[in-house]
Amino acid sequence: MAFKSWKALRSPITLWLASGVLALSACTSPSPPSPAADKAPTTTSAVDANAEMAHDFTLQTVDGDTVTLSDLRGQWVLLNFWATWCAPCVREMPYLAEVAQEREIAVLGVNFNETADTAAAYAREQAIDFPILLAPDDITLLMYEVRGLPRTIVISPDGAIAGRFVGELNPSQFGAWLDSHQVPRR
Repeated sequence: MAFKSWKALRSPITLWLASGVLALSACTSPSPPSPAADKAPTTTSAVDANAEMAHDFTLQTVDGDTVTLSDLRGQWVLLNFWATWCAPCVREMPYLAEVAQEREIAVLGVNFNETADTAAAYAREQAIDFPILLAPDDITLLMYEVRGLPRTIVISPDGAIAGRFVGELNPSQFGAWLDSHQVPRR
């Protein structure tokens, strides 16, 4: 049943019900602190305490090795989802190689849906020396919200997602972002 006027909402019964709902919603008892809350963190988060933790994965490289994301815990990590058919991806690859050389950050190129030969040939031609990973599964693509390319994710040393970047990186803006998040230079 709809109210016919604003005056009906201000009736004593409506006000009484509304104040009761507000009072009850404020009566929840706080949950006891977890044992981990008493301990000092072992690493400093680059982001707030409610930050999303990075999805762990293990992927094969073009060289036949494997990389497990959680093995890189304790250092900054840059994930770049890319493909050789993606013009913005190709344009930003030299900049990502620069970042890998100039910053203390593990850069991982996650190739999207191409063969190892295609990705390896491109990396050789462009002198890309950071690991190129292959064949991310659907869960990894979903967790990192890869709906288009390029997509760059920066993960802080504590494993939290510190930044998500859609599209081609702007070197001056991204460099400023890395500085503001205190990603060390080599």
